[in-house]
Amino acid sequence: MPSRLFLLFLAMAPFLAACGLETGEPQRTPAPPTPKPPLSRLAVTLDIPAEQLARLFDNMTEYRIADLKDQPVNCGIGRCRLDLLATRRGQVTVKAEDGVLMLHMPFAIRAEMNAPGSFSFLRARGEGEGVADARASLSLTPELALQARTDGRVSLDNGHLRLGPIVANIAQLWNDNQEKLAKPLWKSLDKQISALPLRDRVADLWATGFTPIRVGKAPLSWLVLRPESLDVAEPHIADGKIELALAIAARGQVVVQDKPPENRPVPLPPAGRLAQHLDEFAVAVPVTLTYGRAAELAMASLKRKPPHLAGFRLAFDGLRILPSGQDVVVGAKICADPDWDRWGLLKACGMTWLRGAPRFDPADQTIRIVGLHYDGGGAGLMLRLVRMMMGARLADALQSHLVFNESREIARLKEQVTLALAEPRGRDLVLSAEVKSFGAPFFTWTETGFLANFSVTGKVRAQLPF
Repeated sequence: MPSRLFLLFLAMAPFLAACGLETGEPQRTPAPPTPKPPLSRLAVTLDIPAEQLARLFDNMTEYRIADLKDQPVNCGIGRCRLDLLATRRGQVTVKAEDGVLMLHMPFAIRAEMNAPGSFSFLRARGEGEGVADARASLSLTPELALQARTDGRVSLDNGHLRLGPIVANIAQLWNDNQEKLAKPLWKSLDKQISALPLRDRVADLWATGFTPIRVGKAPLSWLVLRPESLDVAEPHIADGKIELALAIAARGQVVVQDKPPENRPVPLPPAGRLAQHLDEFAVAVPVTLTYGRAAELAMASLKRKPPHLAGFRLAFDGLRILPSGQDVVVGAKICADPDWDRWGLLKACGMTWLRGAPRFDPADQTIRIVGLHYDGGGAGLMLRLVRMMMGARLADALQSHLVFNESREIARLKEQVTLALAEPRGRDLVLSAEVKSFGAPFFTWTETGFLANFSVTGKVRAQLPF
């Protein structure tokens, strides 16, 4: 140690010992606000197989599918008055092809008919059987109800109605009055198709989106989605099913806590129209590093490899990282002791304040604080001495320990998210997702820590039984 420096230390020692060498925190501007989670898109295709529709129709289709009272009909001898009751008989079969639902429904007919005019006292009764083959095109109302337009063909056997000496064929009677007699049947089918509980099932899907998904075990962490809007495409009918494309816009975040976060569903909003359906989802998954944890990691690194500069042994008693608007402030409590000071007489400790810019390197998935430099607000003796004796070397040495490799944490989170989303969940509605890729992160810092939002993309599979 040069003699001038030795004399300088001897002269300053009483002042260094007398002063706490503490300086107040540098001035800071407010930290960047915590960004709102990016709006993510969850595109889901709900398939309703024709077999399920057939079972549903068997359970819910009205037994009485047409009931006509005092209906004027052409009966060959004038205008007769007809009472006709059509009841479903047997199972309904359903096919879904070429943009339409095709329903095959057997039914039975019981008819009573009065002769016209002065022969009205004549009343005939008869029974018959028939089959309705209907074709229904579907659209979707804003209230998420299926709207059907049904027509078709009715085939009847040769049941008869006898009016005294006159015998009327039920099939011929039906054919002669097709418009009047078949129309109630098609209306009845329209009503039953519209009564399918589609809105209830979409509401199930909407509510499922609010259920936190566990994505981490140590520590426990949860992917929490907050759906905001719903878009639905017109039904697509083909390949033996009704296909309904939905897109839910949601904001997602990962929350670290022991119990599932409370995330109450909001009511199902009015559905918008989905112009283009992409069978994929994109969710933002954040990786966070609190300032406290970052300081612990930096301190552990400093204790493993304490800096030794310009003939000084340096020890760090504490480290703080504080956010600011354009950078972060690093406060380090340093004890400097000259190598030649065997008795520690000239050892001095104090706070040193520096500033640097946080950066995230996607190549090695590391958070760094770069461009570390002394803060002009710190004017304590210790800071001035360090600057005089070590210059920028102290900032460079400290900066080399402000490196936080998050690759293991990110890899673990990616694996957990992939496995968690792939696991089917739900009872009636079974929902699972296949992760395809993780995008480059959006990096920032907030009042509490560093934040890297990764975009996770993939496909969603949903089974929606009726």
